Amino acid sequence: MRTVLFVSLLALASAAGAKENGKDAFAACRADFERLCKDVKPGEGRQVKCMMENKSRASSACQAVLAEKERKVTHSQHAR
Repeated sequence: MRTVLFVSLLALASAAGAKENGKDAFAACRADFERLCKDVKPGEGRQVKCMMENKSRASSACQAVLAEKERKVTHSQHAR
């Protein structure tokens, strides 16, 4: 279940234009997720929040994916 929700997070990052291929985004953050957020209960955005809160501790590749997702979300909120 945890992996399914994390894949959803990475699909969102990929859809936001972070990477051309969702597999790249998954590969960029998988180890970081397992290290930083594996015990976070899925649901209500808790895993996404955990990854964002730990972005500075993630690998540079994962930081890039998360930063791009954050940028796209911020941009879409300002566009409303």
